[in-house]
Amino acid sequence: MRWLCMPLIFVVGAGLSVAVFGWRGKIGSEPPREAFRDMDVQPRLDAQARSNFFADGRAMRLPVPGTVPYGGGDYFSDAGSPKQNPEFLQADVVFYRGGTKKADGTMDFVKKMPVKLTPDLIARGQERFNIYCAVCHGPAGYGNGITTQYGMVGVGNFHQDKYRNMPDGEIFNTITNGKATMQPYASQVNPADRWAIVAWLRVLQRSQNATLSDVPEAERTELERKQ
Repeated sequence: MRWLCMPLIFVVGAGLSVAVFGWRGKIGSEPPREAFRDMDVQPRLDAQARSNFFADGRAMRLPVPGTVPYGGGDYFSDAGSPKQNPEFLQADVVFYRGGTKKADGTMDFVKKMPVKLTPDLIARGQERFNIYCAVCHGPAGYGNGITTQYGMVGVGNFHQDKYRNMPDGEIFNTITNGKATMQPYASQVNPADRWAIVAWLRVLQRSQNATLSDVPEAERTELERKQ
């Protein structure tokens, strides 16, 4: 009789295997049966559901008073893209874009940056410029950064008249969106730091094109004596 039991055990085992594993991956309307839950299903409340935990009986909660959409005052590291998200608060268009759009779709760039010029802003701009810009444009902005030694061409020399006369907003916009071979830096440099870079760029331009009249009168005599 033992030799008859072995085939029977095999058939029963095969049948159980098919019963247990044969339906895996099948699509059905009923929830799957799980032997081990492993925290796959946890208590939660659906949208518009009722909750006895809160006094008003609602599961969905209102934002804290005074909450503003993500973006606040330091927005525009937009996950690697300078594309504007209309859901984000950007009330100050000039601050975030460097100007306003005209009817023909072109930009009307601001001549002067819309932030207060301070020593701290200039120092921050110098730091950010040396990190992100000097590698191509050089520490003094002459377009002779280290990348030019390895074949980079078309790097702007900020001491040319076209850059000296360029509106602050256009420089900001170029940092944001890139231009020609320059890639956009919106994902690496936030708006406030972009304006700081513009401020430092103006300092570099002034330093290389200064005249004696730019020196305070109290210090002018000493400079003339040294000459």
